[in-house]
Amino acid sequence: MTKVERILQILISIACMIPLFVVTFITVRYNVFVTDGGSEVVNVAHVPAVLYAVVLVLIVLLLCDRILNRIDSGTFLGVGLFFFAVCGLYLVFNADSFLRADSLSCFQAARNVNAGDFSDFKAGGYVNVYPFQLGWITIERIMLRFSSNITFFYFCFLVISILTILVLWLISREICRRNDVQNITLMLSLAFLPHLFNTLFVYGNVPGYLLFLTAVYFQIRSLKHERTVYYVLAALLGVAAFVLKNNFEIGLVAMIGIYVLELIRNPRNRKIYTAVALVLVLVPASSIVIERYYSSESGTEVSLGSGIPKPAFIAMGMQEGNGRYGWYNDYTLKTYRKEGYDSSRTSAVAERELKKRVRYFVNHPGYALKFYVNKLVSTWGDSLHESVWNGPLDSCGARMYTDVMKWIYHPDTAVHRRLHYFTKIIEIMVMIFTLVATVGLAFGKRHDTAVIYVMLSIVYFTGGFLFHLMWETKAQYTYQYVSMLIPSAALGIVMCREKVGILTDRMIFRLKNRR
Repeated sequence: MTKVERILQILISIACMIPLFVVTFITVRYNVFVTDGGSEVVNVAHVPAVLYAVVLVLIVLLLCDRILNRIDSGTFLGVGLFFFAVCGLYLVFNADSFLRADSLSCFQAARNVNAGDFSDFKAGGYVNVYPFQLGWITIERIMLRFSSNITFFYFCFLVISILTILVLWLISREICRRNDVQNITLMLSLAFLPHLFNTLFVYGNVPGYLLFLTAVYFQIRSLKHERTVYYVLAALLGVAAFVLKNNFEIGLVAMIGIYVLELIRNPRNRKIYTAVALVLVLVPASSIVIERYYSSESGTEVSLGSGIPKPAFIAMGMQEGNGRYGWYNDYTLKTYRKEGYDSSRTSAVAERELKKRVRYFVNHPGYALKFYVNKLVSTWGDSLHESVWNGPLDSCGARMYTDVMKWIYHPDTAVHRRLHYFTKIIEIMVMIFTLVATVGLAFGKRHDTAVIYVMLSIVYFTGGFLFHLMWETKAQYTYQYVSMLIPSAALGIVMCREKVGILTDRMIFRLKNRR
């Protein structure tokens, strides 16, 4: 590792540890419940003290464990995924065929276009308002060729969730050959319940995350094995994730940043230039292809840059209403509709609102601090990341066919609360041990795939933290940032275990010498 690279690595790690500390504190201190399917009522409570005792016991058990490294990780993977699939199939075949909000709107738009109905492209139509959804709508159109049954979509998303856990395990295998790191990654991935409950969230976030995670896997392999095919696959899959959901642009920036750091270490690696060039070319090219295709098919000029302008989302992210801070509140749609579906006029109105809110924050710093503290807590404090809220809630009209589904999808049940608490325990451990891995690896002199992945995961996390601090927010938008920390947390757990083992051996040695 060159001196310049090490300095950059340390500076980046220090910068990323600030949001990691903030979210770790929120995760440890607060428990957020989002209830009422229609309006997202945010309820904030403190984490029950008993959960701290459970976390402490689990940490002690993991640090003292000597079994996980002896269990073949491939066998453990098979057993774990089988168990996950059984739970997922129960959800798939017992859930009401029920979509709502953006999930329903995208599904209806895809079905309409397949039927030759392009009303969604007209002024005020869903695609006219949110043209960035066309990537996901295109995938749904393809899926609708096979079946329009919502249960079929649920099943496809179960497969996607299984593959997501598989890729996290594959990443852990690339960054560390130890069975315990791989097995802990699998355990945390299975226990992180948004992976399971997002099976019923038919939306671009879920397949987009799988594509991005797979892109990261091939990026790790590209830097480890330096084969051209891995660089190309990393670029292609990263761009595909961006096309499905534009928020994965944050991930693309993180990937490019890692490649730039690698170029500082090894400027002769021309394959990196190929990967970066592919991303820089394919991102705008994919937008042009989508625009031209749908302009031709619909007979309406389509521009992915039209619709509700970005300043409107930022302005909404600075507003308070109904006990929510910076959450979606219909401001963007109402303003766009009021301005006659004119993007330029809507942008001008939003910019005036932005300036007004900034002036108010400057003149009332106490309120500004309260606003952003509450925004951060509501965004990151929900351990389920609205994965249950995204599903077929009975409060929104979905039918519950079994008692288990009622227990899960009704917010007042003991089971629903315990699911929150269970995932809170897992998330506390993920956040704490990611900090351990960051301090232990990113500040060290090592340069291997473990360090690269930890750096990438915390940079991606920081990007998501900053984006949703500025942009409109929801707890459902943040699950992928925490999920991607899981292999880093597994490394942190094993690093702590090794330190504990060394200290224990020293104590035993000293006691023997005294005798």
